Formats: sequence, C-alpha cells, structure tokens
Amino acid sequence: MAVYVAGADDGEEDETPDAGVESMPGPSDVAAATVAKIIDTSRIYGDLYRTLQLGPVLPAVKWMQQDMLGVGVADLQKNMIPSSVTAYIAGLRSMDQLAGKQRLQYLQATTALSDAIVGSRTLSAWRMSLQIENVMGEIIKGPAFTVPTPWATESFRKALGGTIHRQVYMTDWLAQIDTGRGLLSEVSSRPLTEYREYVGGLGDSPTRFELDSSLHTGLGVNGLLGADALSSPAVLDDVELEVEVADRVEDLLTPQQAGRLDALEDLRGVMTCVDAKVVEMLEGGWHVVREAPPAAAEMAAQCAVEAIDRAIRAAAPDSEVEQWLPTSGRPKKEWHSESGRLTRSVRIRYIMRGYKDEAKMTCTVADNLIALQTHATSRAQAIKHASAGDLQLARCLLSTAEHILTMLFVVKRS
Repeated sequence: MAVYVAGADDGEEDETPDAGVESMPGPSDVAAATVAKIIDTSRIYGDLYRTLQLGPVLPAVKWMQQDMLGVGVADLQKNMIPSSVTAYIAGLRSMDQLAGKQRLQYLQATTALSDAIVGSRTLSAWRMSLQIENVMGEIIKGPAFTVPTPWATESFRKALGGTIHRQVYMTDWLAQIDTGRGLLSEVSSRPLTEYREYVGGLGDSPTRFELDSSLHTGLGVNGLLGADALSSPAVLDDVELEVEVADRVEDLLTPQQAGRLDALEDLRGVMTCVDAKVVEMLEGGWHVVREAPPAAAEMAAQCAVEAIDRAIRAAAPDSEVEQWLPTSGRPKKEWHSESGRLTRSVRIRYIMRGYKDEAKMTCTVADNLIALQTHATSRAQAIKHASAGDLQLARCLLSTAEHILTMLFVVKRS
C-alpha cells in the first residue's frame, strides 16, 4: 500500500520540558509575568495555574465538577468579544508551555474548559488536535517504530507525525482568527472527536492496521476541516477571508497530495474487482478541479459521493447485508433509510465487520462528507465562477473520499 509521505520537516515534535508538574519549581520571573498577565484577563487562569502546580489533580471531569472556575467563566462568557477570545487563546498558548509530564491531562482539561467557557468548535478542534499530536508523538517514538519491522519505515513515521502536525497548524490558525465567527462546525468537530478517541485508545504498541487506519482517517479528517472552514458563512461572506483560508488549506493538503497518484493506483487495482467505475468517478472529480468550471465544488462533491456509493453498493449487496443484519447487533432504526433502502452506515459496517472502532470512525467521516455535499450545492447556486475557495473545497472533498475508500478497500486488516 502506498504511503502518504509528509515533507522533511513535518512530524517533528517540539521539545517539551520533561519536568513533572508535581516537581515543578516556582515560576521564573518571565513565567510569573506571563501568568500575571493571564490572570489579569480572567480569574480562570489563576485556578488553572494553581491546579497545575498542585500536581496530579487534573482529571478534567473532577476539575469541572468542583466548579473551581467560579466567576471567571461568567465574566468571560458575558464579555465574549473578539479581544477577550484572543486573549483567552493567547493565555492557553502560554499555559501550554508549563504542563510538563501532565501535558495530556492538561490538554484534556483545557478542552473541557474551552467548551464550558467559549463553546467554540474551532477552539475545541485546536485543543483536540493537540491531544492527538501528544498521543501520536509518543507512539511514533515507541515500540511500534523502535522494534524493527518491515512496515515501520521512516517515511511511514513521518507521514503519521506530519498529518497530525499539519492538523494542529491548521486548527491553531483557525482558532486565532475565529473570534466567535464559527469557522468550524460539528461537520468537522464530530469526526475529529472520534479520531481523538480512537488514537487515544491505541496503547503503546498499535498494530500496522491500527496505524494505517490512523493515518488515513487523519488525512480524511484534514480534508473535512478544510472543507468545513471553507463552507462557513463567515468565509462565504468575506472574499479576502476566503482567499486566506484557501491558502491555508493549500498548505494543509499539498504535502499529502504528493503520494496521491500512487495511492490511487492501489485503489484502482482493488476497485477493478469491485466496481471499475469508482476510479473513473474520482478521476472525473480531479479533472473538474483542473478545469475549474463554475460550481467546481458541487461537481467534485457529486463525484466523491457517487464514488463512495458505487463502491459500497458493489461490496455490500442488498441480499448479503439483509442476511447479516439480524445477527449484526446494529439497532433496527439504522438498517434502512426513510425510502426503505439500506443505509450507507450499515453497508460500511458490513464491509468492515469485525472492526467496530474503525467502522464507526469511517462511518462518521463518510456521514460528514455527505453533509458537506449540501454545503457545496448551496455554494454553487451563489457563484458564477470557480473561486479559490471553491477549488480548494473540491480538493478537500475528493481527498476525503479517497481516504474513506482506502480505509474500506486498501488497508489490510490482517
């Protein structure tokens, strides 16, 4: 199977001071000044900093239930203006440097904190991406890659690290410019949440299948993040912002596009035995991107969705799925759509039967790709030519579709 190779500098983790929270010395003059500035913005940060200093008392649920945030939450919620959100983000970034060995617990806590205070999916996406990066950083330094195996190559390691690194870079930037505009929605935050839970449960020595699943799901989620941002009302109403977001999406997608043709060749080989038209649909979508006609995103979205539908219908015929469903354990309400047809979800779960977590994750990515097709169609009705955002949205949707199909048909499950 072809591997998407990140750039040479991608995937290298920043060095984090290896000092446990419980043994951290008192803040230096610089750190004290930073903390003082943070506390000046909201009393939340005083609570957070003192909690960190106390040691391993960071389970996010316990922390939130104790209502240690006090009036700070109400103050920030009441004054939810761009400058206060910007200050909040700057404060989090400063606090990130002080977490030490408790970094993962700290990131989990600040994700919960952000949800409670700001309720911003963009900000939460940034915090979740940092969690994924933290976990994956440990995995690619662990036994899976230090014990020699034929598949644990340096290029594979860089591809895993680089995928998450670019995701953090994108969500960090979106969080900085969002300031309450809602640049990301549930369309990307829900798959990102599933992805975080999956990576978080891999353990120290994941299998090749689990790491392949992590790679292609991460690449698919990156496509959803870019498409979600480009579909947001704030971006659609602001030509300059659209160009700026499109440029960032270009940075997000270009490194993973380097291996796309090799991966498509793998997919072509498998699809020959499933439905040869699937690859033709994908190639038709990329032709649309190159030609850049009006409503490119709508046309590409149709190609992406049709490619998935053709593939899963061929690999999960009605008769076989109907026979499997009574013993599948899936609730009956999931079996059929309102029209009486088998749902995409049960077809995908049939194809990936025996792999519950991976099937759930793939279904989530696919469901939200379908949701973005609606955005692309709505967008097409309002434009007369393919803008930078329209073309990048098309790339995002096609890229995500290819990674869904790779998860379903190319990644080896043995």
